[in-house]
Amino acid sequence: MSNSERILGIARRIAGMPPEAEADPHMVDKQVDSLDLTEIILEIEEEFDLIVEDEESIHTIADLIDRVDALIA
Repeated sequence: MSNSERILGIARRIAGMPPEAEADPHMVDKQVDSLDLTEIILEIEEEFDLIVEDEESIHTIADLIDRVDALIA
């Protein structure tokens, strides 16, 4: 499972979307509010054992995926 798939899975679960929901970051963004995004970031930090700094610059799931990919690279 790719990092993107793992992040989208966490985001869909927190947003209350069914697991079979479309795995498109833009579709997930429509279901996620700022509180959900903060909760997603916290779970991502735990899941990937990393710290996502400058959270204020993350506005979408795609932003978060890019940030995690950059931190892992």
